[in-house]
Amino acid sequence: QALEDQVWDLLHEADKAAKENKEKSQVYDAMAETLGDAWDALIVMLEKRQALLELTSVFFENALEFAVKIDQVEDFLKNAQEFDNIDSLRELLLQQEHHTKELLEKSLALLNKSQELTEFIEEFKCEGPNANPELIQGAHSSCLKIDNLLEMLQDRRRQLDRFLKHQRQGLEQVLQISLWHQQENQVG
Repeated sequence: QALEDQVWDLLHEADKAAKENKEKSQVYDAMAETLGDAWDALIVMLEKRQALLELTSVFFENALEFAVKIDQVEDFLKNAQEFDNIDSLRELLLQQEHHTKELLEKSLALLNKSQELTEFIEEFKCEGPNANPELIQGAHSSCLKIDNLLEMLQDRRRQLDRFLKHQRQGLEQVLQISLWHQQENQVG
């Protein structure tokens, strides 16, 4: 805000100088127009940078939530899954289904946000008068880092999916056997 006030003060001084020097009014008018265009471009650039920061913040929040969920599912799988009866076995299967669903939801949210962010970066790097090789290289590097983080988390999710599927198959077999024994005992 203080810098903006200083800019406005300079603009008022320029207006005053233009009124005092009528013979240079065309020069001052051209300078004012150029300065106004530059100011507008600066505001647009700052707004885009703010949008980029906000989008990046949401992306990393989603990545953190996804990583935390992966950790939770890993803990769920590491801890001995004990069950005493058919009801506790069903509850275990429901917990596993819940974890699988949440894992996929967090994964999808992160995938969507990463796509949105990389598209924004790709558009941002080529816009305006500030498109230069360093900006383009920085944008490319940022997109690669986003992709690497995403790939690492997705690899962990895929591994967990395999473990969850294997465990679910085993639990479902135990459930079927338990139900069969229960029916057998009721008949016998």
